[in-house]
Amino acid sequence: MEEVLNKGELISLVNNALQYGIEEFTIREPYFNKKMLEINLKYDTVTLSGKNEFQRPATLNNYWDATDIPGFYDYKDCLISSGLIEYSNWKDFVEWIGLLRRNQLDPTLSSRKIYLSLDTNLAYMRLLSRRFPVVHNGTTIMASDFDYIMSSIVEGEIDHRIMAKYGETDLKMMGLYTEIGDIRYNFRNRGKLSTRKAKFATLELNYIRERLNSVRVKGTASMDDSEKNDIRIVESLENFAWSKDIIPAIISTDRNMGNHAENSEIPYFILEFPHNSPVRHKMDTGVLLNLLHDLALHFGAIRLPELETVLFGIWSGKMDSEYRNESVQAWVNTNSVIEKGIKRDVGLIRKLM
Repeated sequence: MEEVLNKGELISLVNNALQYGIEEFTIREPYFNKKMLEINLKYDTVTLSGKNEFQRPATLNNYWDATDIPGFYDYKDCLISSGLIEYSNWKDFVEWIGLLRRNQLDPTLSSRKIYLSLDTNLAYMRLLSRRFPVVHNGTTIMASDFDYIMSSIVEGEIDHRIMAKYGETDLKMMGLYTEIGDIRYNFRNRGKLSTRKAKFATLELNYIRERLNSVRVKGTASMDDSEKNDIRIVESLENFAWSKDIIPAIISTDRNMGNHAENSEIPYFILEFPHNSPVRHKMDTGVLLNLLHDLALHFGAIRLPELETVLFGIWSGKMDSEYRNESVQAWVNTNSVIEKGIKRDVGLIRKLM
């Protein structure tokens, strides 16, 4: 079976695994067949692999495009973007966002409207579309409870990375230096790692622009200096705030961005990536579906050997609508016990939709 499934339809994979008694399965990356995760569907847990599992063979150092082979930090990004792993200061962030919401609702605290602004790095982590709503002191806070401004510099930093595609030479070299095998041909003329990640971040930009109705603030980007861009992002927000008599508030993971905001007297919060994380985590179905999609997209493909399945995040002919729907292409072995059930369930889901 070869079928394109949107993220919601991936639930058929999980349901049929359980139906046929497959309560545990692993997720492996395709380049060296390293185990990334163990999924236990019976107890709704995920067991993570450590950094040692992602050690690269020395021969890969000779590969001219080795940076395009995803590694541990790409894996860690997926654990965060999916919602599986929490930021280390997440409780402080919820307190901060709760205070902003209270200030917004009480005119005696502030007469000016608050506009949130996301730094480039958090678009890659899908903060607003994946982490909200949050609950503060018993009150549910939606992402849509705030107004938003977005610097055109943030858009540009992401858009300029949507460039590189795999050619025949890339695929040949990948075959020589990794163990990916013939599935790499599904990558032909598709985006390389930096392009895939930028398209992933673009989903967050689209969410902010379309669902949260953000205001666009024009800024002039530096083409070769990200630190200058941080300063220019803050300056563009500051100028807009003065002209409209509003309060901008920046959310970032970059300490330097916090310093620039502080110097401009702009409220900010710096989310901190976790340095250490438990090996085992509880998960819900939404997080699992995010994980399957995010890992497949960042790594190009993932193997699920117990399910006799390969999930591709990129494939020949993938359309923009399939990026937007967070779709993957599923290759399920025709001899797999789950293949017929998936076909049946996906057909039913599509009829109901």
